[in-house]
Amino acid sequence: MIHSTLFCRILTSLIILLSVSSESSASNNPDKSFEKIFDLIYKQQFSDASHELLQSKKRLDRWEYHILNLDLLWWEMISADSTDDYERLESALANHSSDLRDIENPDTLEELINLSYSLRLAAVKKNSLLVMLNIFRINRIIERMDIDRLSMEQKEIFNIYTALFNISKSKLFFPGSKLRRESIEILESNLSSINPVYQTISCYFLSKVYLEMDKSPEKARIYCKQLCKIYPGNKIFIHNLEQCQGAG
Repeated sequence: MIHSTLFCRILTSLIILLSVSSESSASNNPDKSFEKIFDLIYKQQFSDASHELLQSKKRLDRWEYHILNLDLLWWEMISADSTDDYERLESALANHSSDLRDIENPDTLEELINLSYSLRLAAVKKNSLLVMLNIFRINRIIERMDIDRLSMEQKEIFNIYTALFNISKSKLFFPGSKLRRESIEILESNLSSINPVYQTISCYFLSKVYLEMDKSPEKARIYCKQLCKIYPGNKIFIHNLEQCQGAG
């Protein structure tokens, strides 16, 4: 059995870091399908995002479609917080896990994506055993990932996933270690990226780290303001900025 105090720390860290957004990547597609769908999700225009995702399925790489589909389901779930949305995400995760098991050489990045969302859902549902199991599974995947075979976009998404996971892991097991500092630097470096997806993802998670992990609303406010400027209709970003101002 997991000690209740440790479990609470695990849930707190994971929900802070992984509760809203997926770590997405921009597509090489000339029509910018990936970025367009990502933008619609963050604008919380879910019907339009779902339509565009379906229309763009054949143009997207498999891993791109996978991450956008899960991201859309995740955002719908946390925005509505309904049982139906929870079940839809859970079903999608189970179906994709089954598909990966049927493949002789499953894509490691897709496994990482699936486990990341499974971990978030387990944390929200307070399933301690599944939380710990997914932590160990993700750690193994990161350790055995063949970085050299990844495309530039895949390397970026892998770096963001790894940074977020390591921030959480350092909070739980290695407080004060250089692992956290190095991970923060990875996110900060993406703020100057020419890719708006990397910028948004990194900006969001930096805001969450400073607001909810470090309890430093003055630092978080910088990133929350930037997110609200880009996505003024996103209710979650607005809520986070209000928390910063209220704490200030």
